[in-house]
Amino acid sequence: MTDAAAQLFTSEGYAGTTMEAVALASGMSVQGVYFAFQTKANLLQEAIAAAAPEQTSRAAESDPDLFLRGVVADAVVVLGATGALARAVASAPPADRAAAEVHQRLEVQRSRQATTLVQQARARRPLAAGVTPKRVSDVAFALLSPQLHAVLVRGRGWSSQRYAAWATEAISRALWG
Repeated sequence: MTDAAAQLFTSEGYAGTTMEAVALASGMSVQGVYFAFQTKANLLQEAIAAAAPEQTSRAAESDPDLFLRGVVADAVVVLGATGALARAVASAPPADRAAAEVHQRLEVQRSRQATTLVQQARARRPLAAGVTPKRVSDVAFALLSPQLHAVLVRGRGWSSQRYAAWATEAISRALWG
């Protein structure tokens, strides 16, 4: 069901995807989809979780440049797998409180990941003079957003590798000058 839902959310958007369409695409009954997920927002959240690849631990990497390159490359893989779904929930009508809550949880998670990236990077090399962790976390949060990824990779034709290299360079400059 989550695979069918992911395809529909990606192609039809949040508003255009119905539980009935998910049931039809997955070969399940509508009641079965509602029983499993209760709401469309829950279904989307589970589709995102199912699409997300396993995270690689970079804790053993002591070289700050290799660490950053690996973390950003991993983030870009996640954006490729889940970005369209994150954008779908972001496009949900404002009146859909359940979707707004899912979107908020995703944004909080991305913010925490950006903060963790900065904490781990600065443990490997001090930040440049005058640079605050908050500022660099904000830069990483913005550069590794589903929206910017979509603009450059899907809209402008960048490869995922080019995007990862560009984001790595920009975050490196923000961290270390």
